[in-house]
Amino acid sequence: MKDRGFSLIETVVVVVLLSLAVALVAPSLSKFSRSVELKVAAKKVSGFLRYYRSEAVNKGEVFQVLFDPDLRVVKVQRLESTEEKGEGKPPQTIYSLPQGVHLKEIKVESPQYTSDLPTVEFYPNGGSNGGTILLDSEDRRGYRIRIHFLTGMVEIESV
Repeated sequence: MKDRGFSLIETVVVVVLLSLAVALVAPSLSKFSRSVELKVAAKKVSGFLRYYRSEAVNKGEVFQVLFDPDLRVVKVQRLESTEEKGEGKPPQTIYSLPQGVHLKEIKVESPQYTSDLPTVEFYPNGGSNGGTILLDSEDRRGYRIRIHFLTGMVEIESV
């Protein structure tokens, strides 16, 4: 008589091998996902900086990008012009960093307009006050974002 199918021992061996493979691959996938999350956050923050630099040039206004390392938030606000004084606070755009990403080593030159938080300002001529921001994660290498003070150009580099 011909046996069709697999024996119980064969099935158990295959299931054990599959579970071992999944147990070995899962941690590296989570590390990979955190690494991608950090890179996406760095690109998003640099995209914010580039966008608001171009907005400052196009609209002829000053834009402030404020970094709050305690709340892990990046805020962008347009400074109100003299014609708009008294019409309320200017609108803000807020970007919250993902769970494992932290703002570290925020070094900016003193802004032209006072602020309680570290601030990068973009001026209508395309320039800025410049600075560097380090986005970091506990177990991953970070990304440094540089803003050139004269041109306002934004660059990302892996640390």
